[in-house]
Amino acid sequence: MSATRREGLVYGLGALHAAARGDRMMWSLHRAALSNGIVPVVPAVTVAEGFRTEARGDRIGELLAGTEVEPFAGDAARRSGELAARCDTSDLSAVAVVELAERRNCAVVAQRQPVLRTAATLLGHELVLYAV
Repeated sequence: MSATRREGLVYGLGALHAAARGDRMMWSLHRAALSNGIVPVVPAVTVAEGFRTEARGDRIGELLAGTEVEPFAGDAARRSGELAARCDTSDLSAVAVVELAERRNCAVVAQRQPVLRTAATLLGHELVLYAV
């Protein structure tokens, strides 16, 4: 059985935290994506949470210079809110990551969080997760 091909990468909060702490695997993955023409995407709500919870905002800023930050508005915000309610979670960042990954057919780079799998299951999306 072959894995479903993904069109890109979505960075979750764990990816931002890994970059902030200088994780070599995270930075290698990021450089490899960019050198292969893949521009990772990060939901704006995840960016906000990253700067709220991480002391090394300079490194997050460096990582974000090579990404697309998707606004958290309109249909994406509505879908994420509805999904958070169905998952019984207040973690809008995590559900926004899954909503974006499902909509754009992307793999996710994040921490292993049960809410990621729950949200993906509710959307009927086969989550491809690279844990950092």
